[in-house]
Amino acid sequence: MALDLLHRLSELTLPVAVTHGRDVDAVRVLALAGHIKATIPKPVRTLDGYDQPPAVVASITSLGRSMIKRFPRR
Repeated sequence: MALDLLHRLSELTLPVAVTHGRDVDAVRVLALAGHIKATIPKPVRTLDGYDQPPAVVASITSLGRSMIKRFPRR
């Protein structure tokens, strides 16, 4: 879930590279919602399908910080 990733990112020193496919998708959602600032490269076509290069999360926005406070971890 994107909110779980937002909580995990808040505990890390940014910038950080996100490599797992589900996490990259969550980074996309968080960036579109304005909760983080990130660079997400387009998938690269390979002979076997597509490969997703790592997304780099640069920062958590003030909106993202308010979401962390409003929806704390359980």
